[in-house]
Amino acid sequence: MASSTEIIIYVMGGWDLGICGDLLLQGVIFAQIAHYFTLYHSDIFALRLFVLGLLVLTTLKSMQMIGVMWVQNVVYFADVRGAADLFFTHWLEQVSLAFGACVSFYVQMFLCHRLWVLSKNVYIFVALVLIFFFSLVAAFVSLVFTLHNIASPLRSIWISVHVGVVFGGDVLLCLSTAHFLLKHSKQVLPQTAGMLNAILKLTFQTAAPGALCAMMNLITSRTSDKPDPYNVSLMLSVITTDMLPKIYAFSAMWTLNSRRSIRLGGSSNQDTSSNDGPSGGRRTGPSGGRGGVELGTFGKVQRIQVRTQVQTMRHTDEDGMMFGKDDDDDDRKGRGMEEASVETDRR
Repeated sequence: MASSTEIIIYVMGGWDLGICGDLLLQGVIFAQIAHYFTLYHSDIFALRLFVLGLLVLTTLKSMQMIGVMWVQNVVYFADVRGAADLFFTHWLEQVSLAFGACVSFYVQMFLCHRLWVLSKNVYIFVALVLIFFFSLVAAFVSLVFTLHNIASPLRSIWISVHVGVVFGGDVLLCLSTAHFLLKHSKQVLPQTAGMLNAILKLTFQTAAPGALCAMMNLITSRTSDKPDPYNVSLMLSVITTDMLPKIYAFSAMWTLNSRRSIRLGGSSNQDTSSNDGPSGGRRTGPSGGRGGVELGTFGKVQRIQVRTQVQTMRHTDEDGMMFGKDDDDDDRKGRGMEEASVETDRR
């Protein structure tokens, strides 16, 4: 029989810490969404609709978390054991896992679409969609057992199935995206390859928090079972379950808001490479002028002056590769066409 102190520390404490982490990440997501709508005015409607949907879902999830904290710490203030059993008795805690799975699935479909645009591989795309859909189904199956208060080991098994499938799908999604980015980086210009390498680095950076949280959730959900359910593993399982959906949302907005910095980095690299070397097309001849080049033509000396103004043009950019969209109007302001005027004097 667990003591009241153990229940307060490992159950109620776990919920309180998980809720605080959820609200902290929600504040960051609010800032990310505001940043997105400030900078990316010309994104396609579907992408902006996705961000609005993410805003609604994450806000509702935080409202649900605040409701759980109120019920646990106010309604059941004097009933410690009643607060510990809220997962079986109150709908706000009962729907927590399934609601979080819906938020995670929403972001996972966005990431799967990004992979589809990048790879056009129907087998990997369908496999990942089915994997994430099965994880969503597993979360709702565990919810059915919870709502009916069925004291069956199947409930915890389905919870473990959910978090295990989510973790496996995350790893497969990350590795697949990295594979196709590496494949494309070998088929493009060096400047564009640098941009794709930056996206590859971003892929691992954004995938790592969710994958680590899902792995910890999987481990702790299996080690928090009987005979001693009230332990540190239970507390960590509650915390990671509460925070995982917001980590997914945070990673998605991080990916969207990083496009401008990657684009500007790729543009500066292209400008630098176009100024130097034979391929840059810009040389200074001894006769002065801008880009004077001495050429011999059938015994005559032909002096050609070439004036070139080059502004960055992305042949393969991260928007087209990762989101299946054309360049933004915001990008067109910073991107131009290559203009050249040739003046020829014959001697």
